[in-house]
Amino acid sequence: MGDYNRPRDGERVRSRADRIRTKSTRRTFMQATGISVGGLALGGFMGSAAAVDNPTPRLHTDGRWIVDPDGTRVKLRGFAPASLEFIDYDWYPFTVEEVLERATDGEQWHPNTVRLPITEDPVHEQGMDYIVDDLLRPAVDLLADRGVYAVIDFHLIRPYIDAMGNAEGMVEDGWADDISGLGFDANVPTDDLLEQFWSAVAPEFADDENVLFELFNEPTLPLTWADYGEYGADVTTREESWLLWRDAAQPWVDTIREHAPETPIIIGSPDWTSETQFAPEYPFEGENLIYSGHIYPPNGQPDEFDPEYGAPAEDVPVIITEFGWDPDEAEDSEGYGTTSGWGEPVREWMESYDNMGWFAWCFDDTWAPTFFESPDEGVGEPWELKDGPEQSGEFVRQWLEDTQDDMFLGDGTGEPEGPPAIDGTQPADTTGDGLSNDFTGSGSTTTTDVNVFFENVDNPDVADYPEYYDFDGNGQVSVTDVVELFDSL
Repeated sequence: MGDYNRPRDGERVRSRADRIRTKSTRRTFMQATGISVGGLALGGFMGSAAAVDNPTPRLHTDGRWIVDPDGTRVKLRGFAPASLEFIDYDWYPFTVEEVLERATDGEQWHPNTVRLPITEDPVHEQGMDYIVDDLLRPAVDLLADRGVYAVIDFHLIRPYIDAMGNAEGMVEDGWADDISGLGFDANVPTDDLLEQFWSAVAPEFADDENVLFELFNEPTLPLTWADYGEYGADVTTREESWLLWRDAAQPWVDTIREHAPETPIIIGSPDWTSETQFAPEYPFEGENLIYSGHIYPPNGQPDEFDPEYGAPAEDVPVIITEFGWDPDEAEDSEGYGTTSGWGEPVREWMESYDNMGWFAWCFDDTWAPTFFESPDEGVGEPWELKDGPEQSGEFVRQWLEDTQDDMFLGDGTGEPEGPPAIDGTQPADTTGDGLSNDFTGSGSTTTTDVNVFFENVDNPDVADYPEYYDFDGNGQVSVTDVVELFDSL
């Protein structure tokens, strides 16, 4: 992945901060000019009122898998709208309910999960009762009625420790003109903010079986290339940033668990959630934990993602909770990219991991990269799906349609129906002895099958399934099993 995920000059955080500042600037302008939703037509926006007939039983983790109560392996796929409080402003042309109804209509859009972002702004401005009662409760209930999982995402983009110290260093280095322009309130300690949010949200939604929690969208600093604040000088490696993050964030995980013992928790990482690779070696304490990654075109090409995001999925559950691209964005922006050059390889890469879920960004016309466009600069109507060949909107919509029947991967026993596919081919038993001897789909065993077996003997999709590959009968998979298969020719 190189240094693509190291925004040394602050480009990435400035673009995120600009996106947040757009919200307050646009709000001030539209309120001053008297524009409100009463003056805007819906433009045919409403989706079908019919519920999507899929159950949403409580999920939990089993090894590297997310599973339902029967042990059936589940792959979560979906997207996020803009933050719910942004949609709830009176100048936004649609209500939260209207957006979610369109997003889960079961006709054009087929997510099995919708991520529900809440930024820190309403925590400071309207309070937790507003967040819980007015924003999240109606959204979670609507998604449950439609058979869709809801991920409550505390959509923070801020230092995970020593907010003020890092903010002062960022301003000195030119990330913003002053602390108020960084996109987060540095006067509020991050620890206080997390405890306040999850102490209110976790108990309220603990009994909602369709809910997952996303602890912290994008922890930013400290990290290796910035020595701001009290802890900056202590972080000289990426591993050290993960360990500092784990120490800081474990109490927040514990707070959730105190109130919601069973709800799955999705956990990000420092450097804008790009340090997923350390989760297997240094996991958080607790049950039902899932680890996330965020990728955009500046992170590189998908064939570079395995060390950071793919390898962890061989040991722990992983969801890419944010990714996207848009050829209409500025070429130096984090979202600039094309379907052919980035989106299609990303799809191939993600779908190569059966246990890796994904949520695309963003089901909106303003929070870039967007699925839709509208007149002027966004926050308008009607929304038009970006359906050009290089746009993400239609590509993600079609991807969800193609995979709408592929959410459940197993047979309800906790094991898949046969071993996982190898290089796209399902190994088969052609002799009736219960062992998979045909790796190529030819219907028999040849030296080519033996070679494929040998090349994948350490692959977890082989090594973790001795019941299908233990030809020598010792209870594990090794090179001696390859020799046994060869000797059988």
